[in-house]
Amino acid sequence: MRLLSVIALFLAFSTNLIAQPVDTKAVDRVMQSLIKSWNVPGAAVAVVKNDRVVYVSGYGTKEVGGTDPVTPDTLFQIASTSKAFTSTALAMLAGEKKLAFDDPVKTYVPYFRLSDMCADAQVTIRDIVSHRTGAARRDELWDNTPLTREDVIRAIGQIDMARPFRSGYGYHNIMFIAAGEVVANASGVPWDDFVRDRIFVPLNMTRTVTSDEAWNASTDRATGYRFDAKTNRIWPQPPIETKTLGAGGAIKSSARDMANWIRFQLANGAFELRQLIDPAMLEETRQPHTVIRIESSTRDSHPETNVMSYAMGWVVQDYRGEQVISHSGALNGFRTQVVLLPRRGIGFVILTNLGRGTALVAARYSLIDLLSTKTGRDWNAYYQMIEAKETAKEQKEREERLAKRIPDTTPTHALDKYAGEYENAAYGTAKITSVGGELVFAWSRMTIPLTHVHYDVFHAESEADWVDEDVTFELSPEREIRALRVFGETFQRRTPPSRQ
Repeated sequence: MRLLSVIALFLAFSTNLIAQPVDTKAVDRVMQSLIKSWNVPGAAVAVVKNDRVVYVSGYGTKEVGGTDPVTPDTLFQIASTSKAFTSTALAMLAGEKKLAFDDPVKTYVPYFRLSDMCADAQVTIRDIVSHRTGAARRDELWDNTPLTREDVIRAIGQIDMARPFRSGYGYHNIMFIAAGEVVANASGVPWDDFVRDRIFVPLNMTRTVTSDEAWNASTDRATGYRFDAKTNRIWPQPPIETKTLGAGGAIKSSARDMANWIRFQLANGAFELRQLIDPAMLEETRQPHTVIRIESSTRDSHPETNVMSYAMGWVVQDYRGEQVISHSGALNGFRTQVVLLPRRGIGFVILTNLGRGTALVAARYSLIDLLSTKTGRDWNAYYQMIEAKETAKEQKEREERLAKRIPDTTPTHALDKYAGEYENAAYGTAKITSVGGELVFAWSRMTIPLTHVHYDVFHAESEADWVDEDVTFELSPEREIRALRVFGETFQRRTPPSRQ
């Protein structure tokens, strides 16, 4: 009898939690604090509970200095939160027996390869969408380059591995580009068409698109901005094309549309009384696969978390006794957080047009505390402290790097002797020119003047290209310039002159 009483009390308590309405005014306070505390131009939020969209709203403006308000239908770039759409597409095909998660990637993308022979022989679809291949990340290959998806996938196979296969977590956008090609070849239609026809349309996500053309044609879209921590100012972020990134982060959506995506996820693949996917296959995408080590930086970012792992397109963690399934996105001056609290039937999305990640994490935990009825802390104050700590660390590292410069040195050769073309199997051709008394590095769409560090080391820095790299020239035993090293890769000089 005592046990029955305890069970009855627990059920009553659980039912009461489920029945509690969402305090929409408190949600507003969290979002308005996000706008004010972090200088965010515009934001949108949607909250789902028990398969209902209980709140959706926009805040601020689509553009700095503008008057057009952000609405629930304003488009934002959702970046890497696109990855869960890709893993869901794979799960749909798995449920239809058109593929299996443990199939070799080469079965569907014959030109896919990893540079390590053993890894290449074993790598599966599950591996590439759980960030455990061991491949070096090399985002430069798709970021602001004219390379196609196939070009990028072929190129990453030429790059040395960063760690042993399946030995640990290594976030990798290019592996998700490859996963999109798995979807395309297993289904017979391009990834963009598959997610549109099988996910966006059935979920009534009428504003959601993948192409840059559709994004640019929209009259209700936000403008992305970057944050300069040194000056505490924001600047327009020149956008890069997202076509090549595709399945790794090309989706653009609105708060209202994303609410339906969250409903679908929380309802185990059902939407408006239609089961759109095998629930077991969808659940597999949210199972932990790869441990994310909680080291000091991760601990600072997630102070209430003990265990964190990557599933397939989702991060799974504990938070003060709650199971949290989530993913963030960052691209072109936009930041996104999609969060599921599956045991409570609650989920939400936050979209902003400022590339300031700590701001969104503060809002994320504030909303989790609110929606899970926990007494929280002042997350804005906490993450402003974390941001200041990270900025100070970056400044210290920069100062230490500058302090290591050997003073009063000159290049070993006249500048025009460095000019020429340099080749790398993955990156193709980089060009060095001597212009107006300085060297200029050009690769793909980048053209960056170099500053001399010491001897044969120069530095390339471009905020527009997100480049902050040393360019080191290597000499042969005969003291001829034979190669340069940048992006962690060696580029061999195409035709070294006989005398320099």
